[in-house]
Amino acid sequence: MDSAGFYNEIAKKWQGEWEKANLFHADPSTRGKFFITVAFPYTNSPLHIGHGRTYVTADILARYYRMKGVNVLFPFAFQFTGTPILSISEAIRRGDKDIISDFRNLYNIPDEKINEFQDPFKLAEYFRNDMKRMAKALGLSVDWRREFTTVDPRFEKFVQWQFRKLKERGYVITSTDAVGFCPNDNFPVGMHDTKGDVEPEIQEMDVIEFEGKDLVFPAATTRPETAFGCTAILIDPSATYVIVRGRRWVVSKEAFTKLSYQHDISPEAEIQGRELLGKVVKNPLTGREVKVMGTRYVDPKVGTGVVMAVPAHEPLHYLALSEVVGEVEVIPVISTEGYGDFPGPEVLSLAGTKNPAELKDYIDSLYREEYYKGIIRSDVIDLVPDYMRAYLRERVVGKRVPDARKEVINLLKSLGKYDSIYEIVNGPVYCRCGAEIVVKVIRDQWYIAYDNPIWKSWTLKTLDSVRIIPNEVRKDLERAIFSLRRRACSRSRGLGVRLPWDQNQIIDSLSDSTIYTAFYTIVHKLNYDPEKLNDSFWNYVLLGDGDPKKVSEETGIPEHELDSLREEFLYWYPLDSRHSGRDLIQNHLPYLLYNHLAIFGESYLPKQLVINGFVRVGGKKMSKSFRNIYPLAKAVEEYGVDPVRLSLTVSSALSEDTDFDVNNVRAISEQLRRMYDLAKNVAKLKDGGSVDLPERWLSSIFHIKIEEIMDLMEQVNLRDAFNLILFDLYETLRDYLSMVSTPNTKLLKKVVTTWARLIAPGAPHTAEEIWHIFNDSFVSLEMYPSPDEFEVDGTSVLQLEYIRHVIRQVKELASLTNKEPEKVVFYVASAEDMGAFRSLVRAIKERKSVRDVSSATGLSEAYLRSMLERMQNVPAILRDLIVSYPLDEFKTLTDNLNFIMRKLDVDEIQVYRADEPTAPDMRGKKSNAFPLMPGIVII
Repeated sequence: MDSAGFYNEIAKKWQGEWEKANLFHADPSTRGKFFITVAFPYTNSPLHIGHGRTYVTADILARYYRMKGVNVLFPFAFQFTGTPILSISEAIRRGDKDIISDFRNLYNIPDEKINEFQDPFKLAEYFRNDMKRMAKALGLSVDWRREFTTVDPRFEKFVQWQFRKLKERGYVITSTDAVGFCPNDNFPVGMHDTKGDVEPEIQEMDVIEFEGKDLVFPAATTRPETAFGCTAILIDPSATYVIVRGRRWVVSKEAFTKLSYQHDISPEAEIQGRELLGKVVKNPLTGREVKVMGTRYVDPKVGTGVVMAVPAHEPLHYLALSEVVGEVEVIPVISTEGYGDFPGPEVLSLAGTKNPAELKDYIDSLYREEYYKGIIRSDVIDLVPDYMRAYLRERVVGKRVPDARKEVINLLKSLGKYDSIYEIVNGPVYCRCGAEIVVKVIRDQWYIAYDNPIWKSWTLKTLDSVRIIPNEVRKDLERAIFSLRRRACSRSRGLGVRLPWDQNQIIDSLSDSTIYTAFYTIVHKLNYDPEKLNDSFWNYVLLGDGDPKKVSEETGIPEHELDSLREEFLYWYPLDSRHSGRDLIQNHLPYLLYNHLAIFGESYLPKQLVINGFVRVGGKKMSKSFRNIYPLAKAVEEYGVDPVRLSLTVSSALSEDTDFDVNNVRAISEQLRRMYDLAKNVAKLKDGGSVDLPERWLSSIFHIKIEEIMDLMEQVNLRDAFNLILFDLYETLRDYLSMVSTPNTKLLKKVVTTWARLIAPGAPHTAEEIWHIFNDSFVSLEMYPSPDEFEVDGTSVLQLEYIRHVIRQVKELASLTNKEPEKVVFYVASAEDMGAFRSLVRAIKERKSVRDVSSATGLSEAYLRSMLERMQNVPAILRDLIVSYPLDEFKTLTDNLNFIMRKLDVDEIQVYRADEPTAPDMRGKKSNAFPLMPGIVII
């Protein structure tokens, strides 16, 4: 049987045993609890290894705390809501070749089943069942009694209650706002409605009207304060432009299409860009006439397709005009420290390129510098008509750019020459149906008011009480919360929960999934007609509001059952750990926090958010466009469950993206098998062995490593924890076995079964298999190892760590000489040097200076500084131990010559004290002797 078959066979066996024993059912008890969840998946395709990383991370923590004696609840549910499922069904109905090919060839789904996916419910149900099968196959320790979908009628009642509460408290409002919008499906979109899960980023652009004799050129800009320096209007001469009826605006055809979703406009006529060249328009701020010019540097898809040229502050404008008119007139507006009067041409010269893509970083840098450090020049007053000068003198000149910008906009508004438009700055973004997303201004749309300043400030303030892992993403989450706009929360189509006050609208998939973790706590007991689950029911069970007797009379649910539901909720809530990928920082995680505050208040905020990076395949983020989606089922089938689980854990830090590297998976597979084989061999050993230095060392190392591993597990540093368990402890065992001719069987069995308990959260099936070689119980329910199970002897650890260090030094030296040593000579440092070394190490720990040590010991500062420099080469574990425990280097080496000779495969070893006058000085190495770093001669 191949290795994947071996791991999958034992996985199937133990998963069956766990299920028969209801091992992961969790009910309220007197024990402490740990409630952990992962963002539920969309049921529009199988789980891939990216999902696997997030779920395995959560499962490892669930299993770890369960083994710590905590009552752990880890539930699972499925997201049917929204457009992802609907758009896949519609694509199959259209005969989309790529999607059908993926289902057929990547996921091995038969054609007759694919054909059924034209019904979105059948699609969702198929992948729900597939995901559940895969979650079980992955060994997730889930309480499946609490499973639900977002189209469950009971869940609909729960979410509708939530939305009535939000509306009642002023957090759901009707308003007019700009949203990302699919012109094909005719509804607002968010991240989960788009291809590649891209959140449309909407930016408001200022529009300044430059009026001509019969036409108006609306220039879109993000820097209206620079309009004083405009010397031309730029357009694309090869593009088609549209004259807007009534307003007489001239905009590119592409811009007209976009703007038709934002303004009530209609076309009057089309005109070619080249026909507009040479027209004269007036700068509304200066009254100066400027010409319309053509350039290849204007993109008709951006803004209005009309650009005001400010060559003094925009390198690309300077470049464009230099190609059109040769000598460019520049009018400076902003003075910025570090730049001359004309930063536009200055930056262009510095960049040394005319490629717009290569110029982008230089231009962005200039924009930032001018925005944060720039001041409006005093001579700008000379550019404007007399009647404006007092306004500019008081409110614009000498002001910082952010302040001046507001005043310039107010001035333009008072002149009737200002408007604004919205642009998707991270475009193009495409709906799952294939249409390009536009910005639409929607009137009378329902929104969740995430821009409510009081709510936003409350969420930011209480974020301090939430543990964020890894902590470096806290700033990202803070920024996301701060920048949240109001969110359109309903759609006219799709699967999901109906808006309670408008049955024709569906609540979108990022709005019905903010407090559903509360639903997990009671869903397994909701065996009632959904119509009974009215607001009084939810108010009592989840908020404790109302009289249970009256609620019972109103709903027909017995009072004691209501109390049981209330007690279950109170036992499990708040959520102890919420897990997601990094992509949800921009939406789901802030929404989760906002809504928990709005519905439950501060005391029920999640205690911890755990956010992991992505999984890459072939060095690239998984994407259908790269054709590199890696189904979790495929990975498990090819490499086995436990090797896949550990490969998603040990390869990278939690915050980093990790590569799914087949070589890494194979290495883990081999290492697990080595440990399994070792356990079987240990089980065959007869009782025997003594308790000497190797045994004291092995026991001490396990004490130290368990302490270290537990600390890493509490930090959710799973990479380092499982590298220690999987590799370091195995090497420790191998070293022990190489030290002794007859191992201590009792200690060895204790160590192997301890290792099984340590690895169990990460590789639970292999751990069960090893554990059951020696025991009959489930290792999944055993207590996690404690350091106190192993006696610690610091002196033994110091001696053997010193020996291992010396062996490594010899091997490194031998590798440099490219020859196999036959004899090794050691020169160990004097007792005086060792005393000085100890004093110096102790002084460093106590934050004392070299001078302090010199005064206390009488040793010269030069000698101590020399020692301090060489000390950095001594391993940290030896420096730590030498302060607390004695070590005679000469005796330690001579007492263990046989072990060292065996490890180095040499015929002879000689050990000398470096300060012994009669000791021969081979190759002048006596002087190399240093505490814990003997002089070494290889012969």
